[in-house]
Amino acid sequence: MSDGNLTVQRFLAVIKGVCEKTGHPMPPHLTPLAEGHAIPEPPPLEEALETAGLALDDAQSACLFANIVNLSIADGRVRDRSLVELAAETLRLERDSARNVQEALEARFQSNAFRDDDEWALFCAVLIAMAGADDEVAKSETAYLQRFVPSLEHIEAGNRLLAEKAETLDEQVARLSTRQKRFLTAHVIGMMLIDGEYKGTEAELLEALADQMSLAQYDQERLLKGMYTLYNVSVLG
Repeated sequence: MSDGNLTVQRFLAVIKGVCEKTGHPMPPHLTPLAEGHAIPEPPPLEEALETAGLALDDAQSACLFANIVNLSIADGRVRDRSLVELAAETLRLERDSARNVQEALEARFQSNAFRDDDEWALFCAVLIAMAGADDEVAKSETAYLQRFVPSLEHIEAGNRLLAEKAETLDEQVARLSTRQKRFLTAHVIGMMLIDGEYKGTEAELLEALADQMSLAQYDQERLLKGMYTLYNVSVLG
């Protein structure tokens, strides 16, 4: 077995164990990875983590940690803190780095920050704009949006808002609360990264959005780093 295949299997052994522990399904961005490798029945989760911690390099360990955190969140918060703390220690993450990743990923699940139909339409309009920033909407981007909005009607309303009142979006996002801005920014970054490509036009839109919202630089950097680490499965080789 090649080193690359072994690395992926060690990564997926932990992910499968975490899915079983938390009751969450394999997230869509990891499904293609899992389909390309046979995943044997994993050893006990603690043992799988220890093996991964000894074998993975820093970037691989960071990606695994972010995905463990992602699977440990329910109702906007990490629920299995002992698992996340064990993962941070075993995978050699510094305390501040682990906390920043956790807070960035928790921000993505603060869906109750958006309360009414108009706010959800705005949310969808901004994500649809990001999906089309490279002039091509990938299936993974459409699926991402459908996964994280409570109703397909919000997507339809977002499309109408973008088509009819695109010039008002700057003003509307500027009026959002800080919590809403963090939630929206996390998902805009997720939309930017979900198709596995990071194009200049998308980065420009993200920068323009951050300027419009006047979100603190610390929050922007933390959200970008956390989301990038989550989706950075290319480090597995």
